[in-house]
Amino acid sequence: MPFAFTRPVRIRIFLTGTLIALWMLPAQAQKTDAFELPVLNDIKLEGYAGGKIEGCIVNDVLKTDAGYLVRPFTVRNEKNLWQSEFWGKWITSAIDAYNYTKDNRLLKAIQKGVEGLIATQTPDGYIGNYAPQYRLQQWDIWGMKYCLLGLLGYYNCTKDNRSLAAAKKLADYVISAVYASGKPFNEMGNHRGMAAASILEPVVLLYNITHQASYLKFADFIVASWSNPNASELIKKGLQQIPVGDRFPTPAVWYGPMNGRKAYEMMSCYEGLMELYRVEKRPEYLEAIVNTAESIRKDEIFVTGSGSSMESWINGAKIQATPLRHSNETCVTATWMKLCLQLLRTTGDAKWANEIERTFYNALLGAMMPDGHTWNKYTDLRGVKYLGENQCGMDINCCIANGPRGLMVLPKEAFMINAAGIAVNFYGTASATLSVGQNKVTLNTVTEYPKNGAVTIIVNPGKPLDFNLQLRIPEWSAHTNISINGVAVDNAVPGKYTAIKRTWKQGDIVKLQFQMDVRQYFVPGDSTRYCLQYGPLVLASDKRFQETPFYNYYRPAADKGKIPYEIVADSTANVFLKMKIPFLKEIIGGGYEKEYLTLTDFASAGNTWDAASAYLTWFSIPKDPSKDK
Repeated sequence: MPFAFTRPVRIRIFLTGTLIALWMLPAQAQKTDAFELPVLNDIKLEGYAGGKIEGCIVNDVLKTDAGYLVRPFTVRNEKNLWQSEFWGKWITSAIDAYNYTKDNRLLKAIQKGVEGLIATQTPDGYIGNYAPQYRLQQWDIWGMKYCLLGLLGYYNCTKDNRSLAAAKKLADYVISAVYASGKPFNEMGNHRGMAAASILEPVVLLYNITHQASYLKFADFIVASWSNPNASELIKKGLQQIPVGDRFPTPAVWYGPMNGRKAYEMMSCYEGLMELYRVEKRPEYLEAIVNTAESIRKDEIFVTGSGSSMESWINGAKIQATPLRHSNETCVTATWMKLCLQLLRTTGDAKWANEIERTFYNALLGAMMPDGHTWNKYTDLRGVKYLGENQCGMDINCCIANGPRGLMVLPKEAFMINAAGIAVNFYGTASATLSVGQNKVTLNTVTEYPKNGAVTIIVNPGKPLDFNLQLRIPEWSAHTNISINGVAVDNAVPGKYTAIKRTWKQGDIVKLQFQMDVRQYFVPGDSTRYCLQYGPLVLASDKRFQETPFYNYYRPAADKGKIPYEIVADSTANVFLKMKIPFLKEIIGGGYEKEYLTLTDFASAGNTWDAASAYLTWFSIPKDPSKDK
């Protein structure tokens, strides 16, 4: 869908010979977004994806002890750790989960968490875990960012003025303390100030609620600080299209103040910049964000939809088949999905929905325990899945707290609306009731996708209604068949939306058939390392079903350019897709013999979380130096 910048509306008035330009519309009234987010409770995801979300809500979010997460705020003796983020991550996912389910058990848990946090606020407005002499250092402002996000999320959910008052008091504390310090803002947090600067997001959200000029002024101050000496230069380097892995040299201290390639913190700042763009409409902000996201997508994201090694950008896409230390941090995975949601919402470009789908089905679900009760910290593309360490003296870590936030992206992007009509981004079993103008339209999706490519959407407007149904066509579907009530629609372009404008009537049936081939994907620039994909799924070998890929050389036994496959029915616990594929195994001394290998989807591989299901994503073809030119 094409996107045009919205220009501010102006009129010109001549007064005493001087031309004065007046902004006619307040910033909040001008539309910048291509799509609007739906009301979460109007969306219901079912089937495989919906079950994973439900499992996490029931077994993780609901079982989290809010009082335990509040405890560090009552001590306030920290000088360098980040306990304060755990409360904010949990409560923002819990608020999303409540908005999605309207489960009163969640609301009670959220209320307990918010009331407990507000009770810790000091008379000067501070909410945090740092001792007075260490405030504004290390992860203190980062933690206050998460407190603000939680308080504002609760206010938006309940309109409880106590949480808004606490958020304002906390924001006022941060602003006055930062100004009074006289210290460059980028020196108040790790990673060239990006940890502290990520508070930009809730500061802008608070401005949107209160319209208080001091908050917008502070947001501009934060962005200006990115140009300070030794700062992140997030706008400048984004506009210059410098790849994120090349922006700064390797720092002397990797987890320290000068690492400007820290992935999670960088993306968090760009999320905040997108919120500021929505208010101030500066095209260079959007350009910097899009350029940066394009670099992440091209240079960093692995085939499974996440990236990073040692939690930083390293130009990882071209070396992803190499075992990398601490790769695919779950915090990076969840935040990449959140940034893609921002980009989809603002630009209307279907590729960001494609990224969300790829990340959800592979990296994100691959990081979650099958029942949803906890998360791993790093998800390598080979090996054994394992839990990360506890952090900050607590029985939790950053990724356990952050994983559910990534899951809750999916219901937000599944169905979106704009002036033209409805966009369908998610093709699992689902139902949605959406507003098109003053009218309600219900969509019901019936499918086994992504096990196969057949999708049926039943459209039920309350009365005959003209609107565009915008269907996302996945990038990998080379040919997609679409029909309306049995009549073919022939304008599907991979990676774009197919917009169908008509008068929709009760019971209209849309059928899609995606081309679900098994595809061979090579590491960029390396013809010896490849993996297989099926629809949005990456396939992997799991030791439970197949040991030999760990030490033999194979290539798919293609037939007329197509890789044959057979989906295998199986009762193995927590395996979504199991597939048998013919390969050619190299014989020592020359030649090949055919052997069938059994592969699973990446998220199912390794999910016993021990050596019994050790897994492998990348296959190798031996390099033949006699073929070198």
